[in-house]
Amino acid sequence: MNLAHRTVNLLLILILLLAFLLAAGAALAQKPVKTDVSAYFDRIPVPPTAFTAALRRPAGFAELDKQLQPLSLGTGPGRNAGQTRDAKAQQASGQQAADAGLDQMTEQQQLAYLQQQGASMPGYNAQAVKLAQQMEDPAVQAKLDQMSDAEKTRFMQAQLAPAGSASSQMMADPGFQAAQAEFMQQMENATFSTAWEKKSETEQNAYMARLMRKHGMNEAKMKTMAGPPHPPQSAPLVTTAVMEAFRTMTEAATTEMSTAPFMRLRTQLQQNLEAVLAEQQTRRAPQAREGDCRGQQQQYDQDRQYLKRRMDVMTKSLTQLTATWTAQKTQLKARALPFQTELAKIHYGDDIQRPEEKPLLSVLAGGQQLILSQVQLLASSSSAIYDLNKQYGELKGLYEKPFQCEQVVCFPASAQVALPNGRPVAIQTLRAGDVVLGYDAATGQLVPTRVLRLDVHREQVYPLVQLTIGPPAVYAGLQSVAAYSSKPAAELVLTPNHPLILDDGQLRRADQLLPSDEVVQLGFGGVETNSLTARQPAGAAAVVFNLRTETGNYFVTGILVGSK
Repeated sequence: MNLAHRTVNLLLILILLLAFLLAAGAALAQKPVKTDVSAYFDRIPVPPTAFTAALRRPAGFAELDKQLQPLSLGTGPGRNAGQTRDAKAQQASGQQAADAGLDQMTEQQQLAYLQQQGASMPGYNAQAVKLAQQMEDPAVQAKLDQMSDAEKTRFMQAQLAPAGSASSQMMADPGFQAAQAEFMQQMENATFSTAWEKKSETEQNAYMARLMRKHGMNEAKMKTMAGPPHPPQSAPLVTTAVMEAFRTMTEAATTEMSTAPFMRLRTQLQQNLEAVLAEQQTRRAPQAREGDCRGQQQQYDQDRQYLKRRMDVMTKSLTQLTATWTAQKTQLKARALPFQTELAKIHYGDDIQRPEEKPLLSVLAGGQQLILSQVQLLASSSSAIYDLNKQYGELKGLYEKPFQCEQVVCFPASAQVALPNGRPVAIQTLRAGDVVLGYDAATGQLVPTRVLRLDVHREQVYPLVQLTIGPPAVYAGLQSVAAYSSKPAAELVLTPNHPLILDDGQLRRADQLLPSDEVVQLGFGGVETNSLTARQPAGAAAVVFNLRTETGNYFVTGILVGSK
């Protein structure tokens, strides 16, 4: 598509885009906050450079979130009367266009609507709308097809410039046309075009001035064409410097996501940790049984080996993560500072009074939004390192936990296990899948629980102990003493290390149970608490049994015991 067609299409797009922007007029009323938002980079808690068990997540993260919340960059208190009036006009025009169904119209209908109603719309350009309508005429299109690119450009410029205006006089001048033709030819060169896009607005203006002088369009001649000066329009734009800084900042943010290097390191760390875990799973030996201290020791040593490897991976990554975080903070601050400095020079937007610059208020607010989003992302990265410190501490705690052999905890074959209907059965008759009576500590209710497996041990002779759970003998049969259970004492025989579950949820070994401990016992229609009244040796057994259940508990001789 040639230059003229591209220009015409762009013109149509801009006109239609105007209608869309009017429908979202509230967004254009944004303005910058009078706060140096770049200063918030220094309020982010700095991540640790070494893992420390006593280190906790700083309260500074919550405080930073609290400080950032009020910095909403939308419409709100602080707008002057003119900005409030413009915002209301934009909202009214947008609502009017929406009520008219502008988004459902054809291009021709939209152009007709803009021509009829556009005079009341902020930023309306009647000549641009008129030219767009002319471009729909087949005769005009045929005429344009016969023109060169330079002729088409001059035609559109003439249509957009009012007759007799300084702009129309300038575009009709042969020197201006020659300069324009040379510039268009230069822009066809890819090297020149790329270099032109990298120039600042000041550099581009200086180049065009030299090009104009080359073709006889010196400053004196252009002033003559322009006629008497118009003081209100001759003042320089106050947003020139800040918009240049905004462009530089946003281009840098677009070409490189601010958190990309940090995220790559975090992803790599996660992959490395998962690889260690996967290797550990593939090489894990079969689960050692209770009482197999040698097998348990081997598993303990293997687990510690892989815990150490995971800790080493995290320690190595910590150095890279903190260095990357520090470099990104320095880079983001350096990018934001020129924009924030220039923005402060124009009093955070209050110096913007000229109508053609007022739409830039929302752009400048967007620049501050970009800075705040980078502050939040950088804070999130620092927070992730503190989370990593917590994870490291948990692994170190497991690594330093001393080895303790899990001994056999069981009952003799005749131990009576309660079923959900209350009927007792010998433990040796149960199998995986059977349902016995369990206890839900959260609700305090009796519940059915499925047997996951039945452990049978016959590797040695196992010593047993008998616990008497019930009222002290001195109170036996005294019905008036309500503080003690009315049930007869229960005789529970088990290995000395088997745990009983107390009323407060704690576990207590049979050989360490105290008379003051409150044991959970089946009562009438529920459970009640009771206490130890006697303990004595009960011989030994060559074969012992234990259940593993879904609730982690079950009742033996009416007393609540743990699965292991």
